[in-house]
Amino acid sequence: MSALEDLPSLGADTPRRRSGTDRTTERLLQAAAREFVEHGFDAARVSAIARRAGLTSGAVYARWPNKSDVMVAALDYIFHKVLPASRIKESGADGMRPPDVIETLGPSLLEADESRDVLVQAFGSARNNEQIRECLLQFLNQDAQQIADMIEEGKQAGSVDPELSTAALSLVCRATALGAQLLVSAGLDDRHVPTHDEWNRVISTLIGATAPSSS
Repeated sequence: MSALEDLPSLGADTPRRRSGTDRTTERLLQAAAREFVEHGFDAARVSAIARRAGLTSGAVYARWPNKSDVMVAALDYIFHKVLPASRIKESGADGMRPPDVIETLGPSLLEADESRDVLVQAFGSARNNEQIRECLLQFLNQDAQQIADMIEEGKQAGSVDPELSTAALSLVCRATALGAQLLVSAGLDDRHVPTHDEWNRVISTLIGATAPSSS
């Protein structure tokens, strides 16, 4: 099953909602998301989005005035799925200590994930499209805040060294996640990709290094 088939339903807090939570809008957003994953922004066509949803182009334009707007709405739809809060809930890690959450999610960074692949494509599209760039920055800042909040919780609980910079730890987490996705999705030779056990051991070691000193 495609990762995009499991995208969350639109809710009251979904960014850039154009027309409520009706099923037709959801179908169009899912179709636009798949179109972006397969073809990128430049090659995506409104007519193709409509066909994927079993509708006409008029159904798209009734909700979004142009291709940029529908693609931004689709990106918001995808980005919601890859935010830490969504990943944590999906993995069943909510309620765990912050270091344990990161350790639980770490192995997934080596797995193919269409919803993260679109994030990689969004970086390229953002260079030439202001709306895409704004959407991407909004996601990146929200992602950073959620990770920072998790790190602060760890500091308050005594599992993360309070002397370590929250911003630095957050950036390391995000750089590792994005870097792994870039390399794995590019088709890196298997000999350069660690096994899950090897990866987990390194992740655990790095997390352990952030714990307060026992001295």
